[in-house]
Amino acid sequence: MTVAFLGGGGYFHLQVDTAGVKLLEIALEFGASASIDLGVASGGVHIMAGIYFSLQRHTVKGVDVTGATLAGYLRMGGELSILGLISLSLEFYLAFGYESDGVKSYAFGRATLTVKVEVLFFSKSIEISVEKRFGGSGGDPTFLDTFDTPAIWDEYASAFA
Repeated sequence: MTVAFLGGGGYFHLQVDTAGVKLLEIALEFGASASIDLGVASGGVHIMAGIYFSLQRHTVKGVDVTGATLAGYLRMGGELSILGLISLSLEFYLAFGYESDGVKSYAFGRATLTVKVEVLFFSKSIEISVEKRFGGSGGDPTFLDTFDTPAIWDEYASAFA
């Protein structure tokens, strides 16, 4: 819902089965949105920030475990249409959060840029994403695991000499 240029929204999602709550999702977002129509061209921009929470039950090796996700995000973008023949839209999404799958937990950051171009009946969309996870995985090598021989350490150290 948007009033003047300020707006927001959200949703609540609940799945229940005979064992209880299977999935609970809640998202709330707020921000600003503006648009303009000049006859030959029209467009709009938006910037929204929000919070997302999810609690889900799933089975790991025959045992029910509960996982959770808590994330904050920023979403901004815009669109431009010229004579209804050419359209261009751009969306940037940035999220930071914490996730637990019931076995391991980690913090994450994710950024996605989506560009969409439409010309008459042709449409092309390109999405570029990058994600980084911190902690939680016992399989990640430590700093000392990386330099397991004196020769590798000497090569590393000489790069800074």
